[in-house]
Amino acid sequence: MMLGNLKFSHSMMSLKIRMVHKILIGAIVVGIGSIVGMSVGASASAPVLPNQFHIHDVNVSANATDATIQAAINCASAAGGGTVTLEKGSYSIKKPIYLKSNVTIAGAGKGNTVLQIDANLGANGALTSNNSNPAENIIIKNLTVDGVAATEPDKASSHDKITNYGILLDGSSYVNDKVLFDNIEIKNTNMGLHIKGSSNVTVQNSEFHDNGGSIDYWHNVYLRRVTNVLIQNCDIYKSNSGNGINISYSDHVTVDSSKIYDNYFRGVRVAVGSYVDVTNNEVHGNKTGDGIIYNSEESGVTNFRIINNTVSNNGGYGIFINVACSDGEVASNVIYLRALLQNVSIIYWRYTTSK
Repeated sequence: MMLGNLKFSHSMMSLKIRMVHKILIGAIVVGIGSIVGMSVGASASAPVLPNQFHIHDVNVSANATDATIQAAINCASAAGGGTVTLEKGSYSIKKPIYLKSNVTIAGAGKGNTVLQIDANLGANGALTSNNSNPAENIIIKNLTVDGVAATEPDKASSHDKITNYGILLDGSSYVNDKVLFDNIEIKNTNMGLHIKGSSNVTVQNSEFHDNGGSIDYWHNVYLRRVTNVLIQNCDIYKSNSGNGINISYSDHVTVDSSKIYDNYFRGVRVAVGSYVDVTNNEVHGNKTGDGIIYNSEESGVTNFRIINNTVSNNGGYGIFINVACSDGEVASNVIYLRALLQNVSIIYWRYTTSK
């Protein structure tokens, strides 16, 4: 069924999605409301915030080595928890710094405290956790991670040796828990913020930009196998190869009140999960893909909400949801078309399971 420039598949009847939105074409406002089925997406659960400890606090002087920073983190954690304060300056990172439980790492502000990646970290981040070094009650705030220049790992014969993440939380079975990123910046890495196997993560007031590697698959922010995650009040832009935010195999994730723009591929992409909400965001200028896309790998997304976003001038559709997704609510989104009767930047429900 076609209504103006809005295209629906008749198979949409099986999706059980409530949809109310607006399309803006120049000065023309078209309001369209449709109820399909009776299900409405439920809200994702909010993450639990970490506790900040001050049992043993450590100050690290400007331009200290990565070994000095690691020693300070180890010392604070061993004492039961504390804050490691990094003074204003640039810190050369030649080996990954491993996060430890109950430790806050606090800089002097974005652009003032800079962790400068100066070597290939071998599939690690400047700040890293994993199964061998899981982290709980972690706060990272007021600093920048700079990878200097992103490379293209898939073109190299030794892929892992040159894969630099900005910050990597890795692990299985949610070994990383209660983590807060506040007022941080990550730029010029292969994958800006990569979070796997983690729960109760909050990312707020932060910037992720100019991160990427091989085309389509290296992103500014990538969440995989996570639960109870909130991304809020962030600017996520200019990935040189992939999506602004990529989310897969995850549940109870909210992306809210953020600006996601000018990324090479898509703005926000979600696949395989439940209770993933995208609300109150500005999504525009993502160059070769859709603004917001919910699609599938092994399965789609259920019980989701796409509400009150402003979407414009993306390379593909404004909002795209395929038939593998169900039990969602899409409402009160404003979608700007580039020109009258131009079939871009619109909502499109497609009967397909393609990725």
